[in-house]
Amino acid sequence: MISFTFNGSTSTDKGLKVLAVRRWLLPAPNDSYIQISGRQGSLLYPRERQDGTIEIDCAVVDSTRQNLRIKARQITAWLSTKERSQLLISDEPDKYYMGKLSQEVPLESEPLFTEIGEFTLFFRCEPLALGEEVIAYFTDDSVAINNLGTASTELFFQSTFMVAAAEWKVALGTDYCRVIHAFQVGDVLTINFGTGAVLLNGARAMNLLDWQNSRFFTLPPGESTLTITPPGASAALVKYTPKWL
Repeated sequence: MISFTFNGSTSTDKGLKVLAVRRWLLPAPNDSYIQISGRQGSLLYPRERQDGTIEIDCAVVDSTRQNLRIKARQITAWLSTKERSQLLISDEPDKYYMGKLSQEVPLESEPLFTEIGEFTLFFRCEPLALGEEVIAYFTDDSVAINNLGTASTELFFQSTFMVAAAEWKVALGTDYCRVIHAFQVGDVLTINFGTGAVLLNGARAMNLLDWQNSRFFTLPPGESTLTITPPGASAALVKYTPKWL
């Protein structure tokens, strides 16, 4: 039997029976098209994908109508969130979505069976499914990664300097990110490619980034090799979260 987990609790624990789950095969594009006079066809401006909706049909049963209403209030408290929360469907236990209820949820009951209630949940979710965070460690200034997701994902780096160095650079192919500073032994540099934050020993250090040449590149699906320089200067790790279309 299929079930789902949301906001830290499972539908089974809440006494729900899942009747059906409807998910998108591919999240909708959010592209823009501009028609120019005198040109056959439009110009395409690709953009990131839109949020998607996951619909879950549920049923709840109790011994009396009064108990059914009590259980309905408990379900309401569980599903009510201010922010998006993890939504996991049991047929893909290694992946989850970030979502939030987006519509009113009417509770329907049959006149002859008032102890049975049915309703549909509409979760508005970010378009990509997420997996567990992966941590990989650099060995001899490089690390080989196999990103099992089907979409590119952001990277997070942490480097602890073992010797003094004048810069730090990480590269993927021809793309690289470079930080210029007189690093000392024991300094800890962290860079979040998702947010653009650069920290040195826990303090913001955005001024150290080589903005003119650096790029916060993403990790593509499949196999990649990351390298850092100067050689032997730091012990580094990289974190990322696999994502699926």
